[in-house]
Amino acid sequence: MAEVYRGMLVGNKEIFQLALDGKARKFALLNIVIVGILYGLSNLFGALKTTPDLPLTDKFAIITPLIFSTAGVVTISAALIGFTLVYWAASKAFGGHGGFGLILDLIGLAAIPFWILAPLANYGLRFTPEGSFRTLLLILIIPAFLWSFVLIRKSMICGQNISMGKATFAVAGMWIFSVSAIYVFTP
Repeated sequence: MAEVYRGMLVGNKEIFQLALDGKARKFALLNIVIVGILYGLSNLFGALKTTPDLPLTDKFAIITPLIFSTAGVVTISAALIGFTLVYWAASKAFGGHGGFGLILDLIGLAAIPFWILAPLANYGLRFTPEGSFRTLLLILIIPAFLWSFVLIRKSMICGQNISMGKATFAVAGMWIFSVSAIYVFTP
């Protein structure tokens, strides 16, 4: 398992081959759950900033983080459905063969950068940090974004058999659409 996660960090071709062989689902789903929990915890930290009286004592020391984590998993799962559709459309547009289950696995295998990107972007967009903390968030978000771009592109190259150039355009289009959607749905 450690070997698989080391391969996911850099996007080894062998890792994405697991998705093609139908052996990646447990790793993909575990990554999605981890991203969801971290996303939910970023909401908890933001809520603590805006609502200092949030109950966190006694039984609520477990219940409150559990509620936020569960909501995060649900939110990330919904986002994953949308991202899977966008990935499928981009893949098909540039000559890939699609396949929703395969795409879900490919995205899940490329999800480690989202462990950083999703919670930090969520916190930065929803809870408006100020000063040097905002700068620190940007310093962490930008490399995580670039890392995610590279891994999603590698997943498309290996999993959808698309050339590097086409995959670059496809992933760029996916990110432009996804970022635009964030601003449409974020109040």
